[in-house]
Amino acid sequence: MAEITSQIHAEVSDKIGRLAELTDAIRDVGVNIRGAVAWVEGSTGHIRMITDDNDKACKAIQPIATACGFGQAVCVLVPNEVGTLNRISHKLAGAGIAIQMMYSSAAGEKAMVVLETSDNAKAAKII
Repeated sequence: MAEITSQIHAEVSDKIGRLAELTDAIRDVGVNIRGAVAWVEGSTGHIRMITDDNDKACKAIQPIATACGFGQAVCVLVPNEVGTLNRISHKLAGAGIAIQMMYSSAAGEKAMVVLETSDNAKAAKII
């Protein structure tokens, strides 16, 4: 079942060890990171994270991050099997919903897929 969830959008200066610093700060306040994706554009690192306490995590990384805010995403646990992401992407495309960002992680029999779409509410209903 898909649900709309809040995720952190953070920016940091690109520097070796920056992800280690961020995760140190989040670990030190006792927050678990459930899912994350990070990339660099130019000299800026971008991070999207779903945690078990986004407010606490964002406050913890304030000294490190140049920006930290929140956005919505659709989060769904699905079977970890061939074709699952393909079925999701076809459902969304068929409904006229654009996928703007996607990340996922799998372990054992389940996978977690996180999507930012052009219509998160509609996407959560049809996935």
